[in-house]
Amino acid sequence: MLRLAQRIEELKVPRGHLAIFWLAQAGFVYKTSNGSVIFIDPYLSDYVYRMFGFKRLMGTPIEADEVDADLVVSTHAHGDHLDLDALPVLARVARLRFVGAPDCVPEYQKLGLPTGKYMQLDKGATLKFDGFSLTGVYADHGPSTPHALGIILESEGIRVWQVGDTAYRPEMMEPIFQMHPDIIIPPINGAFGNMDGIEAAKLAHDAGAKVAIPCHFWMFAEHNGNPLQFIKACQEYAYEVKPVLLSQGELFIYPS
Repeated sequence: MLRLAQRIEELKVPRGHLAIFWLAQAGFVYKTSNGSVIFIDPYLSDYVYRMFGFKRLMGTPIEADEVDADLVVSTHAHGDHLDLDALPVLARVARLRFVGAPDCVPEYQKLGLPTGKYMQLDKGATLKFDGFSLTGVYADHGPSTPHALGIILESEGIRVWQVGDTAYRPEMMEPIFQMHPDIIIPPINGAFGNMDGIEAAKLAHDAGAKVAIPCHFWMFAEHNGNPLQFIKACQEYAYEVKPVLLSQGELFIYPS
């Protein structure tokens, strides 16, 4: 079987489609029809174990030195979203740029990245690139992480809401619902300030999404997460939404 890096490189995405690979935890790779490659929240090292003792239970389908991307995006500065052990390796790719929530920028600076190598994304702001855009949206990851974001990635009219780490706050997320995301990618671990599978299914319904891809489960024993709970909850609370459970490195193309 081909390595994930080679599969990403060789994949030709048809016009009007968007390719999505799950890396594990909250990490995803997107490839657009014009060949742009975007990593969002990749966790590729053992940084969290080294710093906090949380052992990773799922390996990585791609090593940091295999990544060839246009952007690496971090929704906030927690180590499983901003991987500070992988980041210096990723920075060696000449064309690669980093995009991060405001709390990520000091970490980029500590690592000595030149200012042209990274960009800040704020809530309510949109960054436009060749063939796609990124919009920072509301997330509530608790008072200790006030800058945490969700991300709306839009390409050729397809909108993906990578929810980021957040509690279930539908009353605060109404403006995001009005953006009519086609795909929602919520956390389901139900710990450390994040929604669980039932709340994630309710959010998929609230958003009017067509597809829901759960994430943020089974990486650390401490994080919990029950994808079967999410699938069953979609049947009860979001019957109109198609739940898609990905294995590591699996490809999903929208529209499928």
